[in-house]
Parts: sequence; structure tokens; C-alpha cells
Amino acid sequence: MSIFKKPRKVVAMLLVLVLSISFALAGCSSKSSTKTSDGKTKFEMWTFVQQHADYWKDAAETWNKNNPKEKIDLKINVLPFDQMFQKLQVALNSGSGAPDIADIEIGQFANFTKNKTVPFEDLTKNVEPYLSDLVKSRVDNYTYNNKIYGLDYHVGTTVVYYNMDIMKQAGIDPAKIKTWADYVNAGKTVKEKTGKYMTSVETNASFVFNALVSQQHSDVLKDGKANLADEKNVNALKLLQDMIYKDGIAKKAEGGSQDNEEYFSAFNKGNYASVVMPAWYMSRMVTYMKNLSGKIQIEPLPIFNEGDDRSAGLGGTATVVTKQAHDKELAKKFVVESKASKEGAIKQWTILGFDPIRSDVWTSDEMKAKNKYTDYFGVDIFQKLADLKDEIGTLSFTNKDYPFVSDQLLTNAIPKIMNKQADVTSTLEAADAAADKKINK
Repeated sequence: MSIFKKPRKVVAMLLVLVLSISFALAGCSSKSSTKTSDGKTKFEMWTFVQQHADYWKDAAETWNKNNPKEKIDLKINVLPFDQMFQKLQVALNSGSGAPDIADIEIGQFANFTKNKTVPFEDLTKNVEPYLSDLVKSRVDNYTYNNKIYGLDYHVGTTVVYYNMDIMKQAGIDPAKIKTWADYVNAGKTVKEKTGKYMTSVETNASFVFNALVSQQHSDVLKDGKANLADEKNVNALKLLQDMIYKDGIAKKAEGGSQDNEEYFSAFNKGNYASVVMPAWYMSRMVTYMKNLSGKIQIEPLPIFNEGDDRSAGLGGTATVVTKQAHDKELAKKFVVESKASKEGAIKQWTILGFDPIRSDVWTSDEMKAKNKYTDYFGVDIFQKLADLKDEIGTLSFTNKDYPFVSDQLLTNAIPKIMNKQADVTSTLEAADAAADKKINK
């Protein structure tokens, strides 16, 4: 039998070699075929959200109408979140197989800036003509070494959504709530007069904590080290912990966060008087909380101290052009015009229900046009957001060390503090120490 092993091995190796060459040639053939029969430039895009795909389908049609001499043919692939980013990382690291254009979720961006060379095209020159109209913090999120690598879909302006049925029953005008002390006192009145909780507290998510940190001009990273135990950050988590255990105005959110269907159901039933979330939460309300249409009033975040911001920019996904794009200049022009132009920004609202990254459109007539969002929240919704445009900070979400800090916060600190009433300061100090060990490796 042994006399047949070597020939078989040789045949197998030859087969692998032939297949490899075939794949390589096929890849070359595919790359060389960058035009359709009618002269359109082919582009491939990866995203993990179907609504984003709908946006880009419309964007391609709009681009072709506005640019008849540079028409494109955009093929959009919608992949599961984890699968897409694993596949994208492999393709970019290997030097082949990546799409021309891709969506990068804000928490994933740091994974692509760890190496010396960022695998995305620099969009800075293309974005510069629009910069004065874009919300700076959202551009900063995808800026690395002074180069802009992507543009977001939304600002994520964080506000308080008040259920006015409950607030009116309690005799409280949300517009008069200016500080977190006011908010807690109002919550006690709500609980006393209606039996409802003022709000909920997350146990496995950090949307609200991040907003409270950002509005105080603090951060979770500072000078290359974890900064969770900063006094302002401690105050933020202590406020939330006290809402549950000391003040009795909140309870732990269903499912551990405020962005899941179990929680949507609870809020829709009127179990809470308010919730703190970004503006993109409007789309959740319209879809999952239909009972509350016409009953929600949006107000700025209360503040801790004079000088704090009344909002924060949370969440996000940017669109990038990869280094493997075959017509990089055309791809860059297409992406930037689709995201940063006035027409593209308005469609971030009309198609996606997001607060556009271009704040000058927030008060335009197009934003007041009747649609499912204005039917739910009223036609003046963007005036309230526009009043906050200079108070929208952010955190170091795209810093290469952010994943280490976020992991400690979500898997260690917040669960202990909210579920086991652990001491806030010592728990955050321990989380900082654990994160720093990984940062310093």
C-alpha cells in the first residue's frame, strides 16, 4: 500500500496547485471586469443592516441620475454582523476578497486601526467641502491620525423620551426638568402618584452611562489608560445605581438593556415614564411601541452641573472605501456625496428615520414633511434636536484600546454594580486595572 501514497500525495498537491491557480485567475478575471455592458462602473458593498442596503440602493439611483457620465452598478450584500466583520478582517489582512465599500460599526473601527496601515481610503479631501455643516463629533469618531476614513449615518443625539400620559397624571412638565436632581425628584412624584417607575437602568449595556460620561466632558480612556474610575464617571454610575436602590424611581431594564423587544413591550405598555436613548430610538418606537404614538415628548438630557452638555452622540456606523476598491476615486466621491450632501442627509431621515450627520438640514422644510415619524412625534421634532447640535459630545469609541475598557465595563463593572450593589468606586478601579493589563501587553 505504501507504494501508492507518494503518487497520491503528488496528485493531491498538483490538484491543490491547479485549483489555487484557477481561483487566482478567476479572481483576476473578476477584478478586470469592472464595467457593465452599458459602461457602468461595478462596485460591491457589504453591510449588516437591511435598512442600510435600502439606503444605498436609493443612493446609487440618485448618483446615476445626478452623474450620468459616471454611472455605477452597486451590488449590495447584507451579511450577519459577526460573519461580516470576520470575513472583512480576513479579506483585508490577506490583501484580496474585500468589497469596494463597507459599513463599519463604531465599536469595530478600532479593530482596523491597530496596524500601521489603515485598510481604508482617506476621505479627508472629499469631506472637507462639507465639514462646516457636519456634526464634528460624528466625523471625529472615524478620524484617525488626522485622516477621515468614514462617514456615519446619524448623530445619535441622546435625549429623554417622556410618556406624557404618565407625566400628566403625575402633574409634571418635563420641560421644567433641568438637572438630574430635578429628574430624581420628579421620579419620586411619578412613583407616588402613578405607581410607575420614572425610568429603567441597564445591566448589560452602557448607552445611558456613556451619555452621562460624555455630557460631563469626561471619557473612559485618558492618556493611554483606562479612566472608568474618574470622579465624573463614578458619579454617573452612582446616580443610576441610586435610582434603583436608594431613590426607588427605577428598576432594571427587561433583557438588561433598553434596545431589545422585551423592553420595547414593557415601555409600550406604559411601565415607565421615560427612557434615555439616542434619536435613532425613534425608529424603535415607531416600529415596536405603536401604543405611544402622539404621546411622547422629547426633551434634552438633565445635567449634573452648569456647563455640562445636554446631549451626547451615541451608537454609529460609518461607510468606508476599502484599499482594495478598484476605482478608489469614484468610490470615494460616491460615498461622500451620498452621506454628506444635503440630499443624502435628508434621506437619512426619510428612509432610515435617523438624525442626519448634516445638522443644517434639521430645520429644513423636508424634515417637516409628513411621514410615519412626524405622525408619531410631531412636525417640530428636529427643531428640538437642532437646539442641541452644539452640545453633542462623544467618547473614545474608535480608540484602539476602547474594546478592552468596554469589555470590562459590560462584563464586569456594570453587572456587579447594578445587580449586586457593588461599591461603584472600587469596582471601577478594579475594571481599570484589568483593562490596563491588556492595554499594556
